[in-house]
Amino acid sequence: MYSDSMKLSNKIITSEDLVDIFSLMNEKLSYYKKVNANDITKNSTLDYKYQTWDFKDIDSKLEFNVEFDNGTQIKFEKYDSFISIFNDRLDEIKTIYVYFSLNYSTKEEDKEFEYYHQHITMWIYKNKMDTSFSISETDKKIQDVYELIKNKIINAPERYDEVVKGKSKISMTVTFAIGLIPALVIATLLLLVPEVKDIYVKGYVVYPIVCIMIALVIGGTVSSYMLDKYYKKISPEKKYDHYDMNKNKSVYKDDIDSYIDSSEILIGTNTNNMECRKKIKSIYETYKGIVPIELGIVLLLSIIVIFI
Repeated sequence: MYSDSMKLSNKIITSEDLVDIFSLMNEKLSYYKKVNANDITKNSTLDYKYQTWDFKDIDSKLEFNVEFDNGTQIKFEKYDSFISIFNDRLDEIKTIYVYFSLNYSTKEEDKEFEYYHQHITMWIYKNKMDTSFSISETDKKIQDVYELIKNKIINAPERYDEVVKGKSKISMTVTFAIGLIPALVIATLLLLVPEVKDIYVKGYVVYPIVCIMIALVIGGTVSSYMLDKYYKKISPEKKYDHYDMNKNKSVYKDDIDSYIDSSEILIGTNTNNMECRKKIKSIYETYKGIVPIELGIVLLLSIIVIFI
């Protein structure tokens, strides 16, 4: 036997990943239960000496213990019951404990039984997933389950991805894209006010500065409404950084180290986190192509204003 364990850090494990793992465990258990049934029939009329067993079951099992956000817990020994609840109440799940074991013996003709106990245990939380393995080196019946879990972890997307790293860039891009058009309109209409027109003409940078300031106010309000509801679910928590003596208040910053050290399992309140990332990307891709055009318009109008 050899043992191993896997711990996640800075990874995203989706509910689909979990279902793939659970499904293979169930398929594996069901298959060997059938092998056991066939062996019982095959050996029922044979003397012990002549019996051969590919899999003589000794209480192999797949169990799930699920805790929900409301504090209730349910233990499942039947896979169909578990997967139904998993699919129907995914957004209510707080933790899942999984225990998968193949306990069995094998026998060749005119030989004694050899006994095996192989198991995989998973502790699944919203921010981490710990997995331990005990696998036979000579009869690797659950090796493929082990490999599947390992591959899921290795290929899982990073939690601290470009959406989270680039929050400032994304927010600023969307802010400008949304705010610049109304800012251009307002700043240009101000030309109708003689005093403002004189200021524009005397200071060639005044017009673009006014456009940018108005854009930040208008765009910042709208972009915050669009993005904050998505970032709220996937952003790092804040930690104390220092005390600002000038402003007389504590300053906090993103706790990146803790964020990277943990992971994101898409159950419970994390269920829709991948959709949040996709929505942010979609918003960013929609607006980032507009900014260069808008800046070009600002430059053109700034030149026109100077010569009015």
